[in-house]
Amino acid sequence: MQCAVDEETSPVSEDWAAPQDWVLKHCGKHPSPHTYREIITRPWRAWRRT
Repeated sequence: MQCAVDEETSPVSEDWAAPQDWVLKHCGKHPSPHTYREIITRPWRAWRRT
């Protein structure tokens, strides 16, 4: 997750709980940001036909 205001980010995790906890803690410490981005990275592989 990333705060849309100050661009701080949560720890990277495959589980939803850690980023969600980070958002709640960040919001508690900084009450003005209300918008967050979920950043998802999916690995891809491609092969060229010969």
